[in-house]
Amino acid sequence: MKTLIPILVVAIVAVVILLVKATSHRRSNPSSAGDPQTTLEQKLEVLASCGLRLAEPFTCDDLLKSRNRTDYERPSYDLILIGLGMMEEQEPHRSHCVNLWHFDTECIEDPGAYKRIAERMSEMAEGSLSIENIQDHVDVENREAWLSFSFRGKDIKIQCEVGDDWADPTVFSRFVELLAQSDPSKIYVCYDLGGQDCLIGCVTKEQLKRPNGKGIRFAPLT
Repeated sequence: MKTLIPILVVAIVAVVILLVKATSHRRSNPSSAGDPQTTLEQKLEVLASCGLRLAEPFTCDDLLKSRNRTDYERPSYDLILIGLGMMEEQEPHRSHCVNLWHFDTECIEDPGAYKRIAERMSEMAEGSLSIENIQDHVDVENREAWLSFSFRGKDIKIQCEVGDDWADPTVFSRFVELLAQSDPSKIYVCYDLGGQDCLIGCVTKEQLKRPNGKGIRFAPLT
C-alpha cells in the first residue's frame, strides 16, 4: 500500500497540471472556450461597415437559398462574400450587393463579354465612374477582342489580349486608372479566392482599412 501512495500522488499532480494548462489555453484562445460563433447577421453587419451590404430588396433569406446557415457561419468570410457577390438566379438577375462582384476570370467566349465587364465596373462605382456607348468585339477563334466606350466625352478603345476564354487583366487596370481620375476617394479592390474566380469590389479608401483583423484579404486592384 505504501508503494502505491507515491504513484497516486504523481498521478494527481499530473492531472492538476493538465487542468491548469487547459484553463490557460482557453483563456488565451477565446474561441475554444465555448464563445458563440459569429452569426450570418453579425458577419453582414461587419461587411456593411466596410461598405459591402445587401442591396434592396435582398435579405439573409436570399443568401440562404444557395447555402445553409452553417456554411456561412464558419470562421472564414469567404462564403458570405461569395454570396454577396452573386446575382439572383432568376430574372431580372439583380446583384445581391451593388458594389461587390463574384467574377469568373474564364468568361470571354462571345461578343458582349467585355461589355458586361464594363457595365459592372461602372455599376460598382455607384455613380463615380460614368461611361457611355459601350461596345465590344470578341472573336476567340481569330484572336481578336476589344472594348470601347465614352468617358467624359472622350472615346476610349482597349485592345484586349485573347487567351482562350480568359479575361484580359489590362481591362481592369484601365478602370482603376479612370476611377482614380473621376473619384480619388474610391478604389477598386480584389479578393483572391485561390482559384479561377475572385471577388472584385469598389469601396472608399477609408472603408478598405476596416476589414483588418477579420481575415478579409481585400487588396487594391491594379
